[in-house]
Amino acid sequence: MSDSVDLVELVEKDIISFDAVSRFPDPGFSENIQKVIGMDVQNPGIKVSEDDGVLTINCEIIVYFGVNIPQLCYDIQSRVKRDIEEKTDFTVKAVNIRVEGLDKKEKN
Repeated sequence: MSDSVDLVELVEKDIISFDAVSRFPDPGFSENIQKVIGMDVQNPGIKVSEDDGVLTINCEIIVYFGVNIPQLCYDIQSRVKRDIEEKTDFTVKAVNIRVEGLDKKEKN
């Protein structure tokens, strides 16, 4: 599972499992063009870089209004780091989370 697409999918699954996370930011212009011409586009809110088996993961998320953002970011960082290190041969140097915005939670 060392393929970067698999890593992005694993990170995406971990992040979206948190109820306080609404979504990832909308794709930019270049990602939309890539989709239109049929290219496989990874989640633009997740960037994974690797240097000698050590990963740095940068994530952009939209969260629901009213959540404890520092605690949520800590929880996401911990889960992503733990899952990547347990399920792959990589070491995670950093999981950086940037909250790009807030969404209002829909009432059911």
